[in-house]
Amino acid sequence: MNANEILSLLGTRADDERVQALLTRLGTPLRPKLPVDEYRFHDWIMIPELGIELGFSDSQLQSGGLFYLWGSGDILLTQVYFYANFEGIEPYQGALPYGLSMDDSRDAARAKLVAFEASRHSGLKDTWDVDGYRLSVTYDEDELAIAGIACVAVPAPVKRLREVEPPALDLIVKTFGDPLKPASLKPVWSTGWDDEALGLALDDGELDLTDTYGVTLTYARKNGKQGIRTIAFHRNGDQASAGWAGELPAGLDFEDSPDTLLAKLKDRPDYHTDGELAGLAVWTRPEYTLHVLYSNLHGRLQRVSLIAPGPWRPADVDVDVDRQLDD
Repeated sequence: MNANEILSLLGTRADDERVQALLTRLGTPLRPKLPVDEYRFHDWIMIPELGIELGFSDSQLQSGGLFYLWGSGDILLTQVYFYANFEGIEPYQGALPYGLSMDDSRDAARAKLVAFEASRHSGLKDTWDVDGYRLSVTYDEDELAIAGIACVAVPAPVKRLREVEPPALDLIVKTFGDPLKPASLKPVWSTGWDDEALGLALDDGELDLTDTYGVTLTYARKNGKQGIRTIAFHRNGDQASAGWAGELPAGLDFEDSPDTLLAKLKDRPDYHTDGELAGLAVWTRPEYTLHVLYSNLHGRLQRVSLIAPGPWRPADVDVDVDRQLDD
């Protein structure tokens, strides 16, 4: 099996005869399904005896359609994984893209992909934007061999419902503790909410501004009063968000790699963990606690959250960091 034969089908409909022939050739009876009633817009088919996994996505998600359209499109082949050193999966034995070998060290893999060096994002993994897809390499613990390779067709940006002017970061930081009332919201977040949204936020403690500003405000009670405790800035596509387009704290950018994140913050994080798909780093500052979720698969920041000043609690972090990412 040649990886490039499979990768040439990225973006192809799952019901296309070429994808159907591939699934038959791989010896699997499984076919992708997207149960819309469960709000699942991805599906995966693992062929463990060959060390291959195929990922499928809804075409409306893949093309950046509005969230209410997700699930109404075609099912596309969008991801291919090749495994070498994962429990319960046989090593992939075929040819790999760009002359890579599962025996390559991190240095050797970087040398083979030097033509794409300008696009490399690094952290736990190395990620490059190559011709037609994003290629992410996972290494063994000693970085002397490749454990797995992911090839992903990157979705188009999610469309924004309306253009808005993002408020200044210094103004946003001053809103910690503000109540969930129109008079408090309007000076900073002038649109993207109505009485119904405020009612829902009163019930669940979260005001969803992802369609407009790419932000979520979380409220908590302190001294008997409900006020803003967390401000989350989302990357485009994170939780179906149109994405925060304004300034991020500490000079961060959603295109920063995990290594760049740590370099920009300079001091050691108070908490840092990496999962297979995602990583999380937390820094305590006098004015807020900075909580950064990043994608290890894509090598980029996913969500930057500011938590109101005060003692940082480990309970504020989901121990299973991979669960914090969308599928």
